[in-house]
Amino acid sequence: MTEERFTPQMYLDYYTAQRDISVGDIGVAPVAVISWGGKVIEALAEAVGAEPAPHWFYERYPCYTGEVQGQPVSFAEAPVGAPGTVLLMEEMIACGARLFLGLGWAGSLQPSAPVGTMFLPSRCIREEGTSYHYLGSDETVWPDEGLVDSLWSAAQTEGAEVVAGPQWTTDAPFREFKSKIAAYQEQGVLGVDMETSAMYALGQFREVRVCNLLVVSDELWDEWRPAFGSEALKDATDLAQRVVLRCLENGFELM
Repeated sequence: MTEERFTPQMYLDYYTAQRDISVGDIGVAPVAVISWGGKVIEALAEAVGAEPAPHWFYERYPCYTGEVQGQPVSFAEAPVGAPGTVLLMEEMIACGARLFLGLGWAGSLQPSAPVGTMFLPSRCIREEGTSYHYLGSDETVWPDEGLVDSLWSAAQTEGAEVVAGPQWTTDAPFREFKSKIAAYQEQGVLGVDMETSAMYALGQFREVRVCNLLVVSDELWDEWRPAFGSEALKDATDLAQRVVLRCLENGFELM
């Protein structure tokens, strides 16, 4: 049997002892929303009156905690990429987080899913390295089905169109070959990002609930068509934020 030399709990024990604080003083809630955009996290936190977590681990990646319908919720910015995102989630899990909603962006492989489309990744092609430290290479990763339903319902309420399907996650965005894009497009893969498969693998391994909502930020099926900084992408991201807030307002069962 394998046994870790260094665990999230060990780091948490060290961190709290160094500062003479308790785990509760860090300010991480059981429900967490993470995003790779600082402005998104700030907007979500402001919408519910969340305040900075008092003893959060990172200055570069802020975390805010507040309440939605009486349920404590944390909003944290994560580093781009699977390794940093999973590291941050591991630390939050050690602090008591049991449910994660991710709000991010993806490149689209499908002409039927242009910029602004929202994806609910239902399973993943694992081309990042982090997930293989948690699950075997033959295992499929998937989101929490209850969170998929919750996000889908919230999207319908907010008038947002969401597409569910397989997602490609890679560590190497500059090695997304035309041939591979064409092959995955033919297989019905919706889009590509850098975190989802690792997050889902961590959720399965740690037995916490995880689901991502991704907004198409660029199109890859023919020429590369980016929309970063555009009004269309801003409007779609704002709508995705409202979907997440609606989902939080509807409440969750924690594992």
